[in-house]
Amino acid sequence: MAHKNDYSVTVFFPSGEAKKWGFVNGLNYFASNFLDKKHSDWKYFNVYDRRNGKYLKRFYKGNIIPDFL
Repeated sequence: MAHKNDYSVTVFFPSGEAKKWGFVNGLNYFASNFLDKKHSDWKYFNVYDRRNGKYLKRFYKGNIIPDFL
């Protein structure tokens, strides 16, 4: 099955601020190669199905994060 920008993600920071990304392909890649490098103070993020907006799962920093759900 091909995965192409399957998710939208809302990332939460210690300050209480939240940022959204609408077209996320691989969750592990997003966390380790984007968030950890560019927004290293992130606390957790919620994952949604991009096409219908359904909530899927929450991941905390330091947890094992798969590429796809």
